[in-house]
Amino acid sequence: MLVVVGLFFALILGIGVWVSKRAKKASEFLIAGRQVNLLLTTATLAAMQIGAGVIMGGSEEGAQSGLWPGMWYGIGCGGGLILAGLLAAAKFRRRGGYVPLDFFSDRYGERRGVRVWAWMSNIPSLLGIFVAQIMAAGSILSGFGVDYRLGVVVVGLIIMIYSALGGMWGVVIVDFIQLTVTLTGIPLVAIIAFSRLKASGAAAAVFGGPFIPPGMFSKAVFLILPFLLSISVSYDAYMRFQAAKSARVARWGAILGGLIVIAVSFCTALVGAAGRIAFPGVASGAVLPHMVRTSLPPLAAGIVVSAILAGTMSAANCLLLSLAGTCSRDFYNKVLHPDARLDDLKHAKLVSRLTIVGALVAGVAVAFAAKGILYTMIIFNYPYMGSMLVPLLGGLLWKGATPKGAMAAIAAGGAAGVFSFLAGLPGPLHGAINVDLGLLGAHLLAAAVLVTVSLATKAGPQSPPASAVLNSRGGS
Repeated sequence: MLVVVGLFFALILGIGVWVSKRAKKASEFLIAGRQVNLLLTTATLAAMQIGAGVIMGGSEEGAQSGLWPGMWYGIGCGGGLILAGLLAAAKFRRRGGYVPLDFFSDRYGERRGVRVWAWMSNIPSLLGIFVAQIMAAGSILSGFGVDYRLGVVVVGLIIMIYSALGGMWGVVIVDFIQLTVTLTGIPLVAIIAFSRLKASGAAAAVFGGPFIPPGMFSKAVFLILPFLLSISVSYDAYMRFQAAKSARVARWGAILGGLIVIAVSFCTALVGAAGRIAFPGVASGAVLPHMVRTSLPPLAAGIVVSAILAGTMSAANCLLLSLAGTCSRDFYNKVLHPDARLDDLKHAKLVSRLTIVGALVAGVAVAFAAKGILYTMIIFNYPYMGSMLVPLLGGLLWKGATPKGAMAAIAAGGAAGVFSFLAGLPGPLHGAINVDLGLLGAHLLAAAVLVTVSLATKAGPQSPPASAVLNSRGGS
Protein backbone atom coordinates (compact mmCIF):
# COMPACT_ATOMS: atom_id res chain seq x y z
CA MET A 1 0.00 0.00 0.00
CA LEU A 2 2.76 2.43 0.92
CA VAL A 3 4.55 1.62 -2.36
CA VAL A 4 1.46 2.81 -4.25
CA VAL A 5 1.40 6.00 -2.16
CA GLY A 6 5.13 6.49 -2.84
CA LEU A 7 4.57 6.17 -6.58
CA PHE A 8 1.79 8.76 -6.34
CA PHE A 9 4.15 11.15 -4.56
CA ALA A 10 6.81 10.59 -7.23
CA LEU A 11 4.28 11.31 -10.00
CA ILE A 12 3.22 14.69 -8.65
CA LEU A 13 6.81 15.70 -7.93
CA GLY A 14 7.69 14.87 -11.53
CA ILE A 15 4.84 17.04 -12.76
CA GLY A 16 6.10 19.94 -10.66
CA VAL A 17 9.50 19.69 -12.32
CA TRP A 18 7.95 19.28 -15.78
CA VAL A 19 5.83 22.43 -15.62
CA SER A 20 8.39 24.59 -13.82
CA LYS A 21 9.56 26.14 -17.13
CA ARG A 22 6.12 27.63 -17.72
CA ALA A 23 6.42 29.97 -14.73
CA LYS A 24 8.89 32.46 -16.20
CA LYS A 25 7.25 35.65 -14.90
CA ALA A 26 5.60 36.45 -11.58
CA SER A 27 2.19 36.71 -13.25
CA GLU A 28 2.63 33.26 -14.81
CA PHE A 29 3.71 31.89 -11.44
CA LEU A 30 0.64 33.30 -9.65
CA ILE A 31 -2.15 33.02 -12.25
CA ALA A 32 -0.78 30.79 -15.05
CA GLY A 33 -0.90 33.56 -17.64
CA ARG A 34 -4.75 33.53 -17.52
CA GLN A 35 -4.78 30.47 -19.81
CA VAL A 36 -6.44 27.68 -17.75
CA ASN A 37 -9.30 25.93 -19.58
CA LEU A 38 -12.68 24.84 -18.17
CA LEU A 39 -11.66 21.27 -17.32
CA LEU A 40 -8.63 22.34 -15.33
CA THR A 41 -10.44 25.31 -13.76
CA THR A 42 -13.22 23.01 -12.54
CA ALA A 43 -10.67 20.52 -11.22
CA THR A 44 -8.52 23.05 -9.37
CA LEU A 45 -11.51 24.83 -7.80
CA ALA A 46 -13.00 21.52 -6.64
CA ALA A 47 -9.65 20.21 -5.41
CA MET A 48 -9.10 23.50 -3.56
CA GLN A 49 -12.07 22.67 -1.31
CA ILE A 50 -11.83 18.86 -1.11
CA GLY A 51 -9.27 18.87 1.63
CA ALA A 52 -8.99 17.82 5.25
CA GLY A 53 -12.32 19.38 6.19
CA VAL A 54 -14.38 17.54 3.58
CA ILE A 55 -12.56 14.21 3.77
CA MET A 56 -11.33 13.69 7.33
CA GLY A 57 -13.53 16.27 9.05
CA GLY A 58 -16.62 15.12 7.16
CA SER A 59 -16.13 11.46 7.97
CA GLU A 60 -15.39 12.28 11.63
CA GLU A 61 -18.50 14.47 11.95
CA GLY A 62 -20.53 11.80 10.16
CA ALA A 63 -19.38 9.23 12.70
CA GLN A 64 -20.16 11.53 15.65
CA SER A 65 -23.42 13.16 14.57
CA GLY A 66 -24.80 11.39 11.51
CA LEU A 67 -24.82 11.61 7.70
CA TRP A 68 -26.22 15.12 7.23
CA PRO A 69 -24.04 16.87 9.85
CA GLY A 70 -21.09 15.13 8.19
CA MET A 71 -21.99 16.99 5.00
CA TRP A 72 -22.30 20.45 6.59
CA TYR A 73 -18.75 21.55 5.91
CA GLY A 74 -18.85 20.18 2.36
CA ILE A 75 -22.15 21.96 1.75
CA GLY A 76 -20.53 25.19 2.90
CA CYS A 77 -17.53 24.73 0.63
CA GLY A 78 -19.41 23.40 -2.38
CA GLY A 79 -22.27 25.83 -1.95
CA GLY A 80 -19.75 28.64 -1.60
CA LEU A 81 -18.22 27.73 -4.95
CA ILE A 82 -21.67 27.59 -6.58
CA LEU A 83 -22.57 31.01 -5.15
CA ALA A 84 -19.23 32.37 -6.31
CA GLY A 85 -19.97 31.09 -9.81
CA LEU A 86 -23.43 32.63 -9.84
CA LEU A 87 -22.53 35.98 -8.28
CA ALA A 88 -18.86 36.81 -8.42
CA ALA A 89 -16.44 34.70 -10.47
CA ALA A 90 -17.19 36.15 -13.91
CA LYS A 91 -17.30 39.73 -12.63
CA PHE A 92 -13.98 39.35 -10.82
CA ARG A 93 -12.38 37.75 -13.88
CA ARG A 94 -13.47 40.64 -16.10
CA ARG A 95 -11.92 43.11 -13.68
CA GLY A 96 -8.52 41.42 -13.82
CA GLY A 97 -5.85 41.72 -11.13
CA TYR A 98 -4.16 39.00 -9.13
CA VAL A 99 -5.59 39.05 -5.59
CA PRO A 100 -8.84 40.29 -3.99
CA LEU A 101 -7.25 43.53 -2.80
CA ASP A 102 -6.69 44.48 -6.44
CA PHE A 103 -10.47 44.60 -6.80
CA PHE A 104 -10.73 46.59 -3.58
CA SER A 105 -8.30 49.21 -4.90
CA ASP A 106 -10.20 49.50 -8.19
CA ARG A 107 -13.53 49.83 -6.44
CA TYR A 108 -12.63 52.12 -3.54
CA GLY A 109 -9.15 53.44 -4.33
CA GLU A 110 -5.71 52.14 -3.38
CA ARG A 111 -5.06 52.26 0.37
CA ARG A 112 -1.74 51.05 1.65
CA GLY A 113 -3.08 50.51 5.16
CA VAL A 114 -5.75 48.16 3.87
CA ARG A 115 -3.12 46.20 1.93
CA VAL A 116 -1.03 45.87 5.08
CA TRP A 117 -4.02 44.73 7.15
CA ALA A 118 -5.13 42.23 4.50
CA TRP A 119 -1.59 40.86 4.31
CA MET A 120 -1.24 40.62 8.10
CA SER A 121 -4.68 39.10 8.73
CA ASN A 122 -4.58 36.77 5.75
CA ILE A 123 -1.33 35.08 6.75
CA PRO A 124 -2.76 33.40 9.88
CA SER A 125 -5.97 32.62 7.97
CA LEU A 126 -4.21 30.83 5.11
CA LEU A 127 -1.53 29.34 7.34
CA GLY A 128 -4.12 27.97 9.76
CA ILE A 129 -5.98 26.16 7.00
CA PHE A 130 -2.69 24.90 5.52
CA VAL A 131 -1.74 23.51 8.92
CA ALA A 132 -5.04 21.64 9.09
CA GLN A 133 -4.29 19.96 5.74
CA ILE A 134 -0.86 18.66 6.71
CA MET A 135 -2.20 17.64 10.14
CA ALA A 136 -4.78 15.54 8.33
CA ALA A 137 -2.13 14.03 6.06
CA GLY A 138 -0.03 13.07 9.08
CA SER A 139 -3.06 11.54 10.79
CA ILE A 140 -3.94 9.53 7.67
CA LEU A 141 -0.46 8.08 7.35
CA SER A 142 -0.22 7.39 11.09
CA GLY A 143 -3.28 5.17 10.73
CA PHE A 144 -1.18 2.93 8.49
CA GLY A 145 1.91 2.72 10.67
CA VAL A 146 3.81 5.87 9.60
CA ASP A 147 4.97 8.18 12.38
CA TYR A 148 2.68 11.25 12.54
CA ARG A 149 5.48 13.81 12.54
CA LEU A 150 7.30 12.07 9.72
CA GLY A 151 4.09 12.02 7.70
CA VAL A 152 3.54 15.75 8.24
CA VAL A 153 7.09 16.59 7.17
CA VAL A 154 7.16 14.33 4.11
CA VAL A 155 3.80 15.47 2.76
CA GLY A 156 4.63 19.11 3.50
CA LEU A 157 7.96 18.89 1.66
CA ILE A 158 6.35 17.33 -1.42
CA ILE A 159 3.68 20.04 -1.54
CA MET A 160 6.30 22.75 -1.10
CA ILE A 161 8.53 21.43 -3.88
CA TYR A 162 5.96 21.18 -6.67
CA SER A 163 4.23 24.41 -5.62
CA ALA A 164 7.48 26.37 -5.53
CA LEU A 165 8.67 24.92 -8.85
CA GLY A 166 5.55 25.13 -10.98
CA GLY A 167 3.48 27.91 -9.43
CA MET A 168 -0.14 28.01 -10.56
CA TRP A 169 0.47 25.76 -13.58
CA GLY A 170 2.04 23.11 -11.38
CA VAL A 171 -0.76 23.37 -8.84
CA VAL A 172 -3.54 23.23 -11.47
CA ILE A 173 -2.18 20.17 -13.28
CA VAL A 174 -1.45 18.34 -10.04
CA ASP A 175 -4.93 19.27 -8.80
CA PHE A 176 -6.44 17.62 -11.88
CA ILE A 177 -4.55 14.38 -11.23
CA GLN A 178 -5.29 14.48 -7.52
CA LEU A 179 -9.00 15.09 -8.13
CA THR A 180 -9.08 12.18 -10.57
CA VAL A 181 -7.57 9.92 -7.89
CA THR A 182 -10.00 11.30 -5.29
CA LEU A 183 -13.03 10.66 -7.51
CA THR A 184 -11.81 7.10 -8.00
CA GLY A 185 -11.00 6.21 -4.41
CA ILE A 186 -13.53 8.02 -2.21
CA PRO A 187 -16.69 6.70 -3.97
CA LEU A 188 -15.22 3.20 -3.74
CA VAL A 189 -15.08 3.42 0.06
CA ALA A 190 -18.57 4.97 0.09
CA ILE A 191 -19.95 1.99 -1.85
CA ILE A 192 -18.40 -0.36 0.69
CA ALA A 193 -19.88 1.73 3.51
CA PHE A 194 -23.35 1.63 1.94
CA SER A 195 -23.17 -2.14 1.50
CA ARG A 196 -22.34 -2.50 5.21
CA LEU A 197 -25.33 -0.32 6.09
CA LYS A 198 -27.67 -2.43 3.99
CA ALA A 199 -26.31 -5.62 5.48
CA SER A 200 -26.88 -4.30 9.01
CA GLY A 201 -30.36 -2.99 8.21
CA ALA A 202 -29.41 0.49 9.44
CA ALA A 203 -29.62 2.37 6.13
CA ALA A 204 -33.07 3.84 6.83
CA ALA A 205 -31.97 5.19 10.21
CA VAL A 206 -28.84 6.83 8.75
CA PHE A 207 -30.60 8.48 5.80
CA GLY A 208 -33.73 9.37 7.75
CA GLY A 209 -32.06 11.46 10.45
CA PRO A 210 -32.75 15.22 10.70
CA PHE A 211 -30.58 17.64 8.71
CA ILE A 212 -29.91 19.59 11.92
CA PRO A 213 -30.20 17.38 15.03
CA PRO A 214 -31.55 19.01 18.20
CA GLY A 215 -29.06 21.31 19.91
CA MET A 216 -26.70 21.54 16.91
CA PHE A 217 -27.94 24.70 15.17
CA SER A 218 -24.95 26.87 16.14
CA LYS A 219 -22.54 24.15 15.08
CA ALA A 220 -24.29 23.91 11.71
CA VAL A 221 -23.81 27.66 11.29
CA PHE A 222 -20.16 27.33 12.32
CA LEU A 223 -19.45 24.62 9.73
CA ILE A 224 -21.55 25.94 6.82
CA LEU A 225 -21.48 29.73 6.97
CA PRO A 226 -17.78 30.74 6.88
CA PHE A 227 -17.01 29.13 3.53
CA LEU A 228 -20.50 29.48 2.05
CA LEU A 229 -20.02 33.25 2.08
CA SER A 230 -16.27 33.69 1.95
CA ILE A 231 -15.08 31.60 -0.98
CA SER A 232 -16.00 34.32 -3.48
CA VAL A 233 -13.40 36.67 -2.00
CA SER A 234 -10.84 34.16 -0.72
CA TYR A 235 -7.35 34.42 -2.14
CA ASP A 236 -7.18 30.84 -3.37
CA ALA A 237 -10.46 31.10 -5.31
CA TYR A 238 -9.85 34.63 -6.59
CA MET A 239 -6.45 33.69 -8.03
CA ARG A 240 -8.06 30.74 -9.82
CA PHE A 241 -10.76 32.98 -11.28
CA GLN A 242 -7.96 35.13 -12.67
CA ALA A 243 -6.12 32.09 -14.03
CA ALA A 244 -9.18 31.04 -16.06
CA LYS A 245 -9.15 31.74 -19.81
CA SER A 246 -12.35 33.78 -19.66
CA ALA A 247 -15.13 35.01 -17.39
CA ARG A 248 -17.35 32.19 -18.65
CA VAL A 249 -14.73 29.59 -17.73
CA ALA A 250 -14.39 31.10 -14.25
CA ARG A 251 -18.16 31.04 -13.70
CA TRP A 252 -18.81 27.47 -14.86
CA GLY A 253 -15.63 26.14 -13.30
CA ALA A 254 -16.85 27.37 -9.92
CA ILE A 255 -20.38 25.99 -10.34
CA LEU A 256 -19.25 22.57 -11.56
CA GLY A 257 -16.49 22.42 -8.96
CA GLY A 258 -19.03 23.15 -6.21
CA LEU A 259 -21.24 20.27 -7.32
CA ILE A 260 -18.25 17.92 -7.22
CA VAL A 261 -17.37 19.06 -3.69
CA ILE A 262 -20.89 18.38 -2.41
CA ALA A 263 -20.91 14.92 -4.03
CA VAL A 264 -17.58 13.99 -2.40
CA SER A 265 -18.76 15.32 0.96
CA PHE A 266 -21.77 13.01 0.76
CA CYS A 267 -19.44 10.05 0.22
CA THR A 268 -17.15 10.87 3.14
CA ALA A 269 -20.06 11.60 5.51
CA LEU A 270 -21.63 8.28 4.51
CA VAL A 271 -18.38 6.48 5.33
CA GLY A 272 -18.34 8.09 8.76
CA ALA A 273 -22.00 7.34 9.52
CA ALA A 274 -21.65 3.73 8.40
CA GLY A 275 -18.37 3.33 10.25
CA ARG A 276 -19.97 4.40 13.51
CA ILE A 277 -22.30 1.40 13.20
CA ALA A 278 -19.81 -1.09 11.76
CA PHE A 279 -16.92 -0.20 14.09
CA PRO A 280 -18.41 1.14 17.36
CA GLY A 281 -15.09 0.76 19.18
CA VAL A 282 -13.07 2.87 16.71
CA ALA A 283 -12.52 6.59 17.37
CA SER A 284 -14.57 8.85 15.09
CA GLY A 285 -11.51 10.42 13.49
CA ALA A 286 -10.05 7.01 12.65
CA VAL A 287 -13.17 5.49 11.04
CA LEU A 288 -12.20 6.29 7.44
CA PRO A 289 -8.62 4.91 7.62
CA HIS A 290 -9.89 1.88 9.56
CA MET A 291 -12.50 1.07 6.91
CA VAL A 292 -9.89 1.35 4.16
CA ARG A 293 -7.42 -0.87 6.01
CA THR A 294 -9.92 -3.58 6.89
CA SER A 295 -12.10 -3.61 3.76
CA LEU A 296 -9.69 -3.40 0.81
CA PRO A 297 -6.75 -5.40 -0.54
CA PRO A 298 -3.38 -3.57 -0.37
CA LEU A 299 -3.34 -2.29 -3.96
CA ALA A 300 -6.86 -0.85 -3.74
CA ALA A 301 -6.09 0.50 -0.26
CA GLY A 302 -3.04 2.28 -1.67
CA ILE A 303 -5.20 3.97 -4.31
CA VAL A 304 -7.76 5.07 -1.73
CA VAL A 305 -5.11 6.35 0.69
CA SER A 306 -3.56 8.26 -2.21
CA ALA A 307 -7.02 9.69 -2.91
CA ILE A 308 -7.42 10.84 0.69
CA LEU A 309 -3.93 12.35 0.70
CA ALA A 310 -4.63 13.94 -2.69
CA GLY A 311 -7.51 15.86 -1.17
CA THR A 312 -5.46 17.27 1.67
CA MET A 313 -2.47 18.00 -0.58
CA SER A 314 -4.47 19.76 -3.29
CA ALA A 315 -6.09 22.04 -0.71
CA ALA A 316 -2.71 22.68 0.91
CA ASN A 317 -0.96 23.65 -2.33
CA CYS A 318 -3.71 26.16 -3.08
CA LEU A 319 -3.08 27.79 0.28
CA LEU A 320 0.69 27.97 -0.21
CA LEU A 321 0.18 29.71 -3.55
CA SER A 322 -2.31 32.11 -1.94
CA LEU A 323 0.27 32.98 0.71
CA ALA A 324 2.73 33.60 -2.10
CA GLY A 325 0.17 35.88 -3.76
CA THR A 326 -0.53 38.03 -0.72
CA CYS A 327 3.17 38.40 0.13
CA SER A 328 4.37 39.16 -3.40
CA ARG A 329 1.42 41.25 -4.62
CA ASP A 330 -0.06 42.89 -1.52
CA PHE A 331 3.13 43.47 0.45
CA TYR A 332 6.19 43.34 -1.82
CA ASN A 333 4.51 45.02 -4.79
CA LYS A 334 1.73 47.28 -3.50
CA VAL A 335 3.20 48.24 -0.10
CA LEU A 336 6.93 48.34 -0.82
CA HIS A 337 6.87 49.15 -4.58
CA PRO A 338 3.40 50.64 -5.23
CA ASP A 339 4.24 52.26 -8.57
CA ALA A 340 5.75 49.18 -10.22
CA ARG A 341 4.10 46.44 -12.26
CA LEU A 342 4.38 43.02 -10.68
CA ASP A 343 6.24 41.52 -13.64
CA ASP A 344 8.73 44.39 -13.63
CA LEU A 345 9.88 43.60 -10.09
CA LYS A 346 13.04 41.56 -10.36
CA HIS A 347 12.54 39.54 -7.18
CA ALA A 348 8.75 39.09 -7.20
CA LYS A 349 8.88 35.40 -8.15
CA LEU A 350 11.67 34.82 -5.62
CA VAL A 351 9.52 36.40 -2.90
CA SER A 352 6.70 34.01 -3.84
CA ARG A 353 8.96 30.98 -3.62
CA LEU A 354 10.56 32.05 -0.33
CA THR A 355 7.08 32.59 1.10
CA ILE A 356 6.16 29.01 0.21
CA VAL A 357 9.29 27.68 1.94
CA GLY A 358 8.71 29.85 5.03
CA ALA A 359 5.06 28.82 5.22
CA LEU A 360 6.04 25.16 5.24
CA VAL A 361 8.50 25.64 8.10
CA ALA A 362 5.97 27.59 10.17
CA GLY A 363 3.15 25.24 9.24
CA VAL A 364 5.01 22.10 10.32
CA ALA A 365 5.88 23.71 13.67
CA VAL A 366 2.23 24.62 14.31
CA ALA A 367 1.00 21.21 13.11
CA PHE A 368 3.05 19.49 15.79
CA ALA A 369 1.19 21.45 18.49
CA ALA A 370 -2.30 22.09 17.07
CA LYS A 371 -5.39 19.99 17.75
CA GLY A 372 -8.73 19.75 15.95
CA ILE A 373 -8.66 19.85 12.15
CA LEU A 374 -11.94 21.60 11.37
CA TYR A 375 -11.68 23.99 14.31
CA THR A 376 -8.14 24.98 13.30
CA MET A 377 -9.29 25.67 9.74
CA ILE A 378 -12.24 27.86 10.60
CA ILE A 379 -11.16 29.86 13.64
CA PHE A 380 -8.02 31.23 11.94
CA ASN A 381 -10.24 32.57 9.16
CA TYR A 382 -12.09 35.01 11.42
CA PRO A 383 -9.86 38.15 11.36
CA TYR A 384 -9.47 38.41 7.58
CA MET A 385 -12.96 37.33 6.57
CA GLY A 386 -14.62 39.28 9.38
CA SER A 387 -13.06 42.47 8.03
CA MET A 388 -12.80 42.01 4.26
CA LEU A 389 -15.72 39.87 3.05
CA VAL A 390 -18.45 42.52 3.32
CA PRO A 391 -16.49 45.40 1.71
CA LEU A 392 -15.34 43.17 -1.16
CA LEU A 393 -18.61 41.36 -1.85
CA GLY A 394 -20.68 44.43 -1.07
CA GLY A 395 -18.60 46.50 -3.45
CA LEU A 396 -19.14 43.92 -6.18
CA LEU A 397 -22.90 43.57 -5.75
CA TRP A 398 -23.96 47.06 -4.58
CA LYS A 399 -23.10 50.20 -6.54
CA GLY A 400 -23.96 52.37 -3.56
CA ALA A 401 -21.03 51.19 -1.43
CA THR A 402 -18.62 54.09 -0.80
CA PRO A 403 -14.94 54.18 0.21
CA LYS A 404 -15.81 55.57 3.65
CA GLY A 405 -18.44 52.87 4.10
CA ALA A 406 -15.91 50.20 3.14
CA MET A 407 -13.29 51.49 5.56
CA ALA A 408 -15.82 51.66 8.38
CA ALA A 409 -16.97 48.12 7.61
CA ILE A 410 -13.37 46.88 7.70
CA ALA A 411 -12.87 48.45 11.12
CA ALA A 412 -16.13 47.14 12.61
CA GLY A 413 -16.04 43.67 11.06
CA GLY A 414 -12.32 43.32 11.73
CA ALA A 415 -12.74 44.18 15.41
CA ALA A 416 -15.55 41.65 15.76
CA GLY A 417 -13.59 39.00 13.84
CA VAL A 418 -10.43 39.47 15.92
CA PHE A 419 -12.43 39.36 19.16
CA SER A 420 -14.17 36.15 18.08
CA PHE A 421 -10.83 34.65 17.06
CA LEU A 422 -9.30 35.45 20.46
CA ALA A 423 -12.39 34.10 22.23
CA GLY A 424 -11.80 30.79 20.48
CA LEU A 425 -8.19 30.46 21.64
CA PRO A 426 -6.87 29.58 25.11
CA GLY A 427 -6.50 32.85 27.01
CA PRO A 428 -8.36 35.53 28.99
CA LEU A 429 -11.11 35.93 26.35
CA HIS A 430 -11.76 32.23 25.85
CA GLY A 431 -15.47 31.46 26.05
CA ALA A 432 -16.51 35.11 26.23
CA ILE A 433 -18.94 34.60 23.33
CA ASN A 434 -20.39 31.72 21.33
CA VAL A 435 -17.53 31.37 18.85
CA ASP A 436 -19.68 29.24 16.54
CA LEU A 437 -21.68 32.38 15.70
CA GLY A 438 -18.77 34.83 15.89
CA LEU A 439 -18.13 35.18 12.17
CA LEU A 440 -21.85 35.57 11.44
CA GLY A 441 -21.94 38.41 13.96
CA ALA A 442 -18.91 40.05 12.35
CA HIS A 443 -20.51 39.86 8.89
CA LEU A 444 -23.83 41.29 10.10
CA LEU A 445 -22.10 44.14 11.92
CA ALA A 446 -19.88 44.95 8.91
CA ALA A 447 -22.87 44.88 6.55
CA ALA A 448 -24.87 47.24 8.78
CA VAL A 449 -21.94 49.64 9.00
CA LEU A 450 -21.25 49.49 5.24
CA VAL A 451 -24.85 50.34 4.37
CA THR A 452 -25.25 53.02 7.06
CA VAL A 453 -22.01 54.88 6.36
CA SER A 454 -22.34 54.52 2.57
CA LEU A 455 -25.83 56.02 2.62
CA ALA A 456 -24.59 58.81 4.86
CA THR A 457 -21.69 59.63 2.54
CA LYS A 458 -23.74 59.26 -0.67
CA ALA A 459 -22.68 57.29 -3.75
CA GLY A 460 -18.99 56.65 -4.26
CA PRO A 461 -17.10 57.11 -7.53
CA GLN A 462 -18.04 54.84 -10.40
CA SER A 463 -15.81 51.85 -10.89
CA PRO A 464 -13.52 52.03 -13.95
CA PRO A 465 -14.43 49.79 -16.89
CA ALA A 466 -12.88 46.35 -17.01
CA SER A 467 -10.77 47.22 -20.05
CA ALA A 468 -9.19 50.14 -18.21
CA VAL A 469 -8.42 47.96 -15.22
CA LEU A 470 -6.79 45.30 -17.36
CA ASN A 471 -4.80 47.81 -19.40
CA SER A 472 -3.56 49.53 -16.25
CA ARG A 473 -2.05 46.22 -15.11
CA GLY A 474 -0.97 44.84 -18.43
CA GLY A 475 -3.52 42.05 -18.00
CA SER A 476 -4.90 39.91 -20.78
